[in-house]
Amino acid sequence: MRQPVQRRSIDKRQELVAAAARVFAEKGYYRTTIEDITTLAGVGRGAFYHYFNKGKSDVATAVVTEGFTMDAAVPMLPRIQSVVDASIALATLTPVVPVVKAAARLATEQDHPDFYGHLVRLYIPQVTQLIQQAKEFGELQPGVDPAVTAEAWVMLYSGTDQHARLDYRRLPQKIAQANAVIVRGIVTPETALKLDMSVQRGDLLVRQSRWAKEYIEGLEAAASVSSPT
Repeated sequence: MRQPVQRRSIDKRQELVAAAARVFAEKGYYRTTIEDITTLAGVGRGAFYHYFNKGKSDVATAVVTEGFTMDAAVPMLPRIQSVVDASIALATLTPVVPVVKAAARLATEQDHPDFYGHLVRLYIPQVTQLIQQAKEFGELQPGVDPAVTAEAWVMLYSGTDQHARLDYRRLPQKIAQANAVIVRGIVTPETALKLDMSVQRGDLLVRQSRWAKEYIEGLEAAASVSSPT
């Protein structure tokens, strides 16, 4: 049975986004061409421009929008666990899932204002809100400013992500260490005892998320490359 036209259209657009993500993750924005994307996706330029009429910047924006997520930042108690979860889940996804990896790379390409800094703009307001709630619940040490702390936490994540790109497999461990530094400086001792700051929590969260299929496939692909039969 043939798929409805609308369903086929959505699937084709998603295939183009997935192909673009793989190329952007490897080459970055400026070294990627539309031909790179269409060749990988197996479509012509006309089909590409049907879905992304602004060209390469249009599909790059789609990749960044899809790739960054705070799905893991569901309300938890302690509330600061929500921020820890969001960061370790993203760090776990980034080395494995191409669209997330590409989004991280594109968001640090300073010459393109459409998506440069997207992670910072997206995360800081949401992290601020979560830390404010943690303050109201009595989880924080006296004098902690939620807005200042949120900015520092997100910027620390962004810098750690960039530093880890020489070997992206290190990112979850590096982010877990960064989270521990931040958390020790802001939460009460009672709150600290209730938090799960482990690297393993990222894997658990991602396997329960909407990214589970892509994540497991990525792990399997990496394992097959590192252990050829």
